[in-house]
Amino acid sequence: MDRDKKHVEIEAGVAMGELSDFLKKHKRSFPIGLSGMTGMGYILTGGISPLSRSKGLAIDQIIEIKGFWGNGKEFHLLRPSTQKGSIFEWKALCGAAIFLGIITKVKLKTQPLRPLLSWTANLSFSQLSECINQAESWPNSLSLQWICGDYIFAHAIGEVINTDNEAVLMNLLEKLPYSRNRIINKVNDMNSLPNLSLGNNTNKNSNHSEVLGLLGPAWQKNNPKVLKIIQDLINKRPNKSCYIASQQLGGITHLNDRHTSFIHREAIWKPWVNGAWEAYDQSKRIRTLKWMEETWNSLEFVCPGVHLAQIHPHLPWHQRELSSAFNDWLPKLQELKGIHDPRNLMPPLK
Repeated sequence: MDRDKKHVEIEAGVAMGELSDFLKKHKRSFPIGLSGMTGMGYILTGGISPLSRSKGLAIDQIIEIKGFWGNGKEFHLLRPSTQKGSIFEWKALCGAAIFLGIITKVKLKTQPLRPLLSWTANLSFSQLSECINQAESWPNSLSLQWICGDYIFAHAIGEVINTDNEAVLMNLLEKLPYSRNRIINKVNDMNSLPNLSLGNNTNKNSNHSEVLGLLGPAWQKNNPKVLKIIQDLINKRPNKSCYIASQQLGGITHLNDRHTSFIHREAIWKPWVNGAWEAYDQSKRIRTLKWMEETWNSLEFVCPGVHLAQIHPHLPWHQRELSSAFNDWLPKLQELKGIHDPRNLMPPLK
């Protein structure tokens, strides 16, 4: 920790929960995601946090990167201040590093540690529709997350800046509909928040799974249509370990996206599809993957982008998800891969 500049340097292997605990001792914070178990990959693939609407993505906090390209050459890059120099390499590493090399160390900006308001409740589909409608007009200090399986569990999270701000956020949370189990708490940091979970993953050690993350703009008038599609997809999911969830993004278009490979700065929602099946059961795996692909096809009209927090070079989707994640930036990424990883030791970009 650099106490003067308020920067923190971490090496590969540090979990986000550990980072949060370390920074708490210095009264600082970092926009970690919904799980404290993730590590450097969370940051380097973008890093969507409940605080991203106001703080930006995790990759927006990076100021230095160290590591090795796929060709074995060592690098140490600083955040570019102009278009000169290693702007393309920097942009590639911030969001597509896994395809190009191995990151060993990053230096990050941190923020003041502030308390958080947490609202959780179970919802019906009509209540979820109303929550989404309200959330799309919220201030950037408040965000909505939800998960849908046998039931719907929602979680709103807001950063408390001062007493007046807390009153505003509380008023917005009080307006949210719910069916049961509503809880509003004030906590000290992200590690103290409840998990976004349906609580039915007791059999997770005998399951294999894939996760597909989508990105898209505000749903607005499409809201009822989208939720009807999701409801139908949940009703036909292959098993109870499959679910559809979403995080609220947005408000980060003011940050300079030329410096990262996360090109979907206009995205408001990140739905993700979790497909799971009994380990080593090939027929159930095929059925689950088919359901995931059907979900993708059904939601693509409102979520055309992809967030590559997980990659699938072993699946037929790989080229499609690369195109949806990087769009016109993909050819330049492929050119950089040819330079820095000519033997394709890292995951493929085709």
